[in-house]
Amino acid sequence: MEKVNLYTGIVKNEIFKSFYEQNGVSLFNHASNSPSIEDFLSIAYVLCPDIIVVEDYIFLGDLFEERGEDAIEEIRRLEKQFNYCKRDIERYVNSRSLGDFFFGKDTPSMNNDILLKQFGDVLIYNWTRRLKEILPSRNIRIEVNQEIMGELGLSITMYEE
Repeated sequence: MEKVNLYTGIVKNEIFKSFYEQNGVSLFNHASNSPSIEDFLSIAYVLCPDIIVVEDYIFLGDLFEERGEDAIEEIRRLEKQFNYCKRDIERYVNSRSLGDFFFGKDTPSMNNDILLKQFGDVLIYNWTRRLKEILPSRNIRIEVNQEIMGELGLSITMYEE
């Protein structure tokens, strides 16, 4: 007699029932019927983003745009603004409203807390794995909560503890 084990993914299949618009009969099918290859690659990038380390600070590459000497100057400015609190600097730079990931997509799904929370959980899972892979000795926390650092609604940030 063989034993069968199903190892579920981080997105629960049942959430498909909460989709405002269903493009298929399952999550997998919906994904196959919805985006273009460009969409898929963009989504993969968000799940495994560029990370930049400036001195001892860790940032999402797309949220800290300065490079080279400009990056060092920006760090000095942020240190003054946040009274040299590394945690606050990282939380501020790395914070983003979950709704901003879907700018211009005003659908009823944007008001579905279950879907937004699941999206936040997906980002936490993937960003945590990414950071452990490239910076294994650092204790970096990914947080999803309401109105982090002035963002609107459910938001995400990351910082080193």
